[in-house]
Order: sequence, then C-alpha cells, then structure tokens
Amino acid sequence: MKKLRTSPFLVVILAIGFATQLESADQTLPNVVILYADDMGVADVSYGDDEAKIQTPNIDRLATQGMTFTDGHSSSGICTPSRFALLTGQHHWRRFHGIVNAFGEPVFEDGEYTIAEMFRRKGYDTACFGKWHLGWDFDAIRKQGVEKRDWPKAESYDWTKPFAGGPIERGFDHYFGDGTINFPPYCWIEKDRFVTIPTLPVIKSEPLAGAGSFRPGPMAESWNPYDILPTITDKTVEWIAERDGKEPFFAYLAFNSPHYPIVPNKEFHGKSKAGYYGDFVIETDAQVGKVLAILEKKGLADNTIVIFTADNGAETAAFERLDKFDQWSSGKFRGVKRDIYEGGHRVPFIVRWPKQIEAGAVSD
Repeated sequence: MKKLRTSPFLVVILAIGFATQLESADQTLPNVVILYADDMGVADVSYGDDEAKIQTPNIDRLATQGMTFTDGHSSSGICTPSRFALLTGQHHWRRFHGIVNAFGEPVFEDGEYTIAEMFRRKGYDTACFGKWHLGWDFDAIRKQGVEKRDWPKAESYDWTKPFAGGPIERGFDHYFGDGTINFPPYCWIEKDRFVTIPTLPVIKSEPLAGAGSFRPGPMAESWNPYDILPTITDKTVEWIAERDGKEPFFAYLAFNSPHYPIVPNKEFHGKSKAGYYGDFVIETDAQVGKVLAILEKKGLADNTIVIFTADNGAETAAFERLDKFDQWSSGKFRGVKRDIYEGGHRVPFIVRWPKQIEAGAVSD
C-alpha cells in the first residue's frame, strides 16, 4: 500500500472539518495556532533525545502532548511555494515554482481562497505574524516614474500609503511583521501600514552572529535583525492575550528562524552544540514556549489546536555543520533546501489538540 505523505494543510482541513461536526453538539470551535519555522531540518528537533546537539524542550513538549508525523512534508524545498500551498491548499507547481524576489508582486490571484478566509467565514478572529514572503503591491506605494534601477532607494516610495497585497487582503484581520527578514523593505508593518519608515539603504545594524546577507533596499533607522524573532512572538502573545474567549481565533506565526541571516540573541549563544545555527533553533524553541505559556495562562490550551512545522529543510550550510559539529539537519535523509531529495522537504510536523489527539502518538 502506498503511504500517505502528510501535509500541514491537510491536517488543518481535517481538524476544522471535525471541529464543525463538534460545533453542532456544544457550539464550541477550537482555536488554531500554526507555528511555522523557516528552513528547519527534520532532525533539528530533539524529540526528547538527551544526546541531541540541539535541545528543543518546548517543541518536545508539544510532541509528548500531541501527535508527531514522521512522514510530514512541505510542498516544496523552498519557502514561497510552501507558504502558498499552506494557505491555499493548491498545488503551487500549477502556477509557479520559485520564490518572490525583492520588490516582487503577490503570487495570489484576485479573490483567491485561503485558510484564513475559511476560518473568518466560520466566525474566527484571524491574525498573521512574521514572515510573509508571498509578495506585496509595491506599485501602490512606488512614486510615479520611478525606474527599476531606483527601486532600492527609500525616496522612490510614499511610505504613508497603504501597503497592499499582503495578509489583510488574504483573510487575515490583523498582521504584524517585517515582511521577510532579508528582503526589503526593512521595517515593521502593521496591518497594511508602515509602523517604522525606511529612510536609509540597508546596512548590517550589528555584526551577525552567523552567516547571512540582505538584499539591497530601504531600511528603517531603528531596524535590527536581532529584534525580529522575539518581537513577532511577543506581538503574537499580546494578540492571544487580548482574545476574550467569545470567538475562536486562528493565529499564524511564521518565524524568520532558523533562516539566514543566523541571528540568535546573545542570551542563546553557546546553548547548543551546533554553533550559532543550533543556538538560533533553541531561541526559536523558546518562542514556541512563550506561545504555549499564554495559551495555558488564558485557559485556552485544551481547546486550541497547535501545529508546529516548517516550510522546507535546512539551508546548504548544513554540510558545514555536519563537518564541524557532526549535526546533520536532515537526519537519515540526504539533501537540503532546494533539493528534491527528502532532506529538502521532509520537515518536523507535530499537532497537539488535548482530549482529541492522543498524547505522545506517532504517525508514519
């Protein structure tokens, strides 16, 4: 018998279908939280292994309290297609294969249906935080007559205008994030407005802990890549804390980690045995812990489906980590990000739903 390769979108659809059946019995729909790592290999999660060079106790706790899918896959070995497939359920290769590049337009067509819109029609509050990387309408803010060679210049845009084409037009009631950490503009965006205004050409605001680079483009003076991960998590926690429990909610937290640039904050330096990359994974795990903590504090944990997964496998520096630290992000599989080998698309995949999903279950 052919094995079913499980995708995050499939599990969300099955869960909401089951929840709709429950609704008729007790009028209570579960909240849904998707925690989406960026470029994380299937073997970068410790799953309770004390010998693992990267310890992820909060993600491990999700696994012990929920179901781990050992044959879980993203739809692609790169990020834009995987994110499009996650949000729409479509086979992205029917339309495109590559990523949205700097100053790229949205990959969506007008009126395209997303899971955020699906949840909203069921009465959910919906919010997106962090990495988008599905395109924006730069033409809506670009000044008239600006030529392509001037796109990276801050003065080429009217930053007071709405930034169209993003999450607010795809079913999300709220958005807070930076768009994409290594793509312009380098600033904070809330809903469809710029919270911080890019006025400078991008620079590395601090020496990077690990490797990485930034595409040329406008940067807000206060922008710092080290702020991205903790800030988007804190904004997610704040948003969940504001929910009054009367309406179910859907929160999509798209981490920028452990994608390049590798920027773990200093308190996490040396916490792993796999260099700054491992430290960045550990900081990601700490952010997962913050989200789980607010769900527990608000008494929402039992009625919240939490999904942890990633958009694709680890970056090519995984080979260097293997040589230096004997840590292979793809586990027993070959290949990394961009590969059709399983290391490129087999990803960590855990779903927790207390009292509905058996704790500690494993599915292949």
